[in-house]
Amino acid sequence: LNVEMISVCGADGKITPIRFRMETDESCMQVVPVIQVMHCKPIQQAGIDAIQYLCKGRVNDREKLFELRYTLKTHCWSIFRIVY
Repeated sequence: LNVEMISVCGADGKITPIRFRMETDESCMQVVPVIQVMHCKPIQQAGIDAIQYLCKGRVNDREKLFELRYTLKTHCWSIFRIVY
């Protein structure tokens, strides 16, 4: 599921997600603020370089854990899975 992301790129080149918009079941766009980046690591998925982020976000006043991925070649963000 591709998402629209607002992120910050530090002077060291490190990318930090701040908030994203995702489409809900009702076809509405919902803004999800990222509360905490718990883990970040470079990965390769099917030979494609990406960065995997494990983040806590707030959806409808509830905390959820998201696995987000940033694909380096296409510069696209996606939700790989919602852990809880």
